[in-house]
Amino acid sequence: MTELEEYKQKAEDYLNNWKRTAADFENYKKRRDKESQELVRFAQEITVVKMLPTLESLEQALKAAPDDEKFKVWSDGVLKIVQQLEKVLLEMGVEKIKTIGEKFDPSRHEAVESVESEGESGTVVEEIQSGYKFNNKIIRPAKVRVAK
Repeated sequence: MTELEEYKQKAEDYLNNWKRTAADFENYKKRRDKESQELVRFAQEITVVKMLPTLESLEQALKAAPDDEKFKVWSDGVLKIVQQLEKVLLEMGVEKIKTIGEKFDPSRHEAVESVESEGESGTVVEEIQSGYKFNNKIIRPAKVRVAK
């Protein structure tokens, strides 16, 4: 092999090594981007799960609010807070799971009791605790009573 051919071979080897390194680096960047996106989704999911009890506490406060006219302004204010929180969660991709009147689905519902009912057997008749989906992933199943 001549000296020129040796240098051509070395140049080709260097070029191939450089191409492999460039491809490895591109794959690394794609992998890091994917991991970053997964981390953001995980952080959002944790945030949503931590916010749900607050939303439910406010909803319970509304249910227990007295009918007295002097508390109307207070209950209207709490209702606005609940609506605002629900809007933010909806914009983030959070949805309540439909329950009452729906066919029981173990992937979305958690049956806490079977009750006698005039409705069709296997139908959800009462919601005990709301369930939620986040970006179409169940983050908490709804706790329900089901007709026997």
